[in-house]
Amino acid sequence: MSREHVEFFFDPVCPFCWVTSQWVRQVQDQRDVRVTWRFISLAILNEQPGSYEGKPEGYEAAHFRGLQMLRVAAAVRDAYGPEVTGSLYKAFGEAVWHADPPQEATFEAILAHSSQAGNLERLLEEVGVSTEFAAAADDPAWDPVVRADSEDALSRAGNDVGTPILSFDPPDGPAFFGPVISELPPADRGLELWDAVRTLAHWPGFAELKRSLRSFPETPLTRDLAGTRTRGR
Repeated sequence: MSREHVEFFFDPVCPFCWVTSQWVRQVQDQRDVRVTWRFISLAILNEQPGSYEGKPEGYEAAHFRGLQMLRVAAAVRDAYGPEVTGSLYKAFGEAVWHADPPQEATFEAILAHSSQAGNLERLLEEVGVSTEFAAAADDPAWDPVVRADSEDALSRAGNDVGTPILSFDPPDGPAFFGPVISELPPADRGLELWDAVRTLAHWPGFAELKRSLRSFPETPLTRDLAGTRTRGR
């Protein structure tokens, strides 16, 4: 059996994306799966006028922080190659989602943390790359690179989607938004979920299976809100 290849399109400030990425890494520990980590920016997906109307305070700022992190990741990928991107996402995601929960357990407080999370120079140092790349966070010259990945993700999965996007056997295999999961499953159940997702992804004509009612994701940052009901886009 040939090694399976998946491209995982991520934004560091999406909590559901982060939980799904941990599940994918869990699967990697048990199956011969190669994952290429790529970018999809929530800030770019929501750049149309009015996209943030009615959203909680801090939503747009949090998405912009995700774009800043993806700019840095794009600069690092350009210099070091795509192999380092997964380590960088892990460092960024932990900086956002493995922080201590705020004193006030509200979504707005979590957004406030997300909008400024992560000492980028320290995170780059942890990954083992030059801290000079932190300057890319404020350099919009990297936006076309992030946009190209984001558009590639949408070209495979369609519009009106979010993060994450999984693309099997890229670039021509099936791709879709999700799975959106709120907590990391036990390792054996994680493999069951993987096999189910693969089966659906490769089923001819399968397009969508969705419910917008979900539980708030379980991360160290969000532990006081985990399990409460929320609704997706």
